[in-house]
Amino acid sequence: MKKGIEHSRRDFMKTLGVTSGLSLGGWGAVSGSEKAGKKVGLNPPDNLDSGMVKASYVNADFRLDVTLESIDVLIKSEKEIVNFPRLIRLKDDKTLILAYGKGKHGWDDRRLAAFSNDDGKTWQDFPEGSPWNDNIQTSGVLGYLKDGAIAYVDVHPVDSGDHKDLTKPWHLSYVPSPSWRLRKFSDSGDLIEDTTFKVKNLPWKEGAYCCYGDLLDFGNGELLCPLGVQLPDTKIKEGSLIGITTFFARSTDNGKTFEYLSHIPADLDGEPLTQGFNEPTLRILPGGEVICVGRTGGYDPLYQTWSRDRGETWSKVVSTGWPAAKPDLRLLENGILACSSGRGSYGHPQVTHAMFSLDGRGERWEAPFIFHTGPGCSYTSNMEKDGKLYVAYSDSSFNKEKGTFNLPYQSIKWAVLKLDKTAR
Repeated sequence: MKKGIEHSRRDFMKTLGVTSGLSLGGWGAVSGSEKAGKKVGLNPPDNLDSGMVKASYVNADFRLDVTLESIDVLIKSEKEIVNFPRLIRLKDDKTLILAYGKGKHGWDDRRLAAFSNDDGKTWQDFPEGSPWNDNIQTSGVLGYLKDGAIAYVDVHPVDSGDHKDLTKPWHLSYVPSPSWRLRKFSDSGDLIEDTTFKVKNLPWKEGAYCCYGDLLDFGNGELLCPLGVQLPDTKIKEGSLIGITTFFARSTDNGKTFEYLSHIPADLDGEPLTQGFNEPTLRILPGGEVICVGRTGGYDPLYQTWSRDRGETWSKVVSTGWPAAKPDLRLLENGILACSSGRGSYGHPQVTHAMFSLDGRGERWEAPFIFHTGPGCSYTSNMEKDGKLYVAYSDSSFNKEKGTFNLPYQSIKWAVLKLDKTAR
């Protein structure tokens, strides 16, 4: 069903102001919007905002040099905790949207969005009433469609309510035959469609739903949408609360209807993964193969799987070798596959990083390039421009009290990684 669309293109444009070898290069402290510091040795400094400055990754054919060019502050607050960034690019290549959360995680989360019309140099929150402030977040499913639209599926079904309306934990909020909210924005940022859909032929009667990830467009109206479910009979690993199954819905009419296609179970060889397989990120690889990388626990490695038939079947999940939460894949213009993520102790100093697969398909991941060791949520979002990878992350108290880490301010930042690929 369609809902009213109140935010016009004119209002939106007015808002915007428009009428495998590894060589470590050492560690250096960086903060604010200053350029990365010089090499200071192989041991990280004791301060909480530090990371690698340069690394080289080598295979038989080429060398990839990764340099931390700068760390820039995007959102800054001395009063409230900020978390969970998600970067969204518009067509004009200068205008960016940053969805993020305000408030201590788990207690006072609010979902907001900011925009920049100068390529990320300055940011301003959207005004109250903007559709971008309406529960767009790092959770949920986002995709860039071939017709130019930007699609977003809410994190929870409308039957459950959004994160503030849940009357009990989401993983206990079982609903039958859920309806999902799907919004489409134009490539200039205007809300053009607000509908709901059901997934036909679900193979279970009820579930508790929570979705993350990337919506893929194969062309000719064929979309692949990852969704997440906790089933009542899921075997939960001792000490964990969740065991999520990621499942896939396919649309052949550009999102008007969806049908169940396949799923990645919450266990491996009969043994439950710590949190199941969840928070998936997907990319279409050269040749049409799809890679899916997902979280399996707060301290566990990311696992990955591939599909050669557009999501109908998946290979057995295998470990990437590196622990992390909420991965974000990016197939770079130079053919290398990148993945940003991170995790340390939950709610404590984090290790936030980008890792690279020189083979371009995730068969082997090199040691992560760590650009931030400090507090934050370790949920990242990235984009590529002009041979550089921009990775947004939080430097904040996350789920602790604001003064826990003696930060001068709470912030969303991005690390700017310069990427140089040279033949050997």
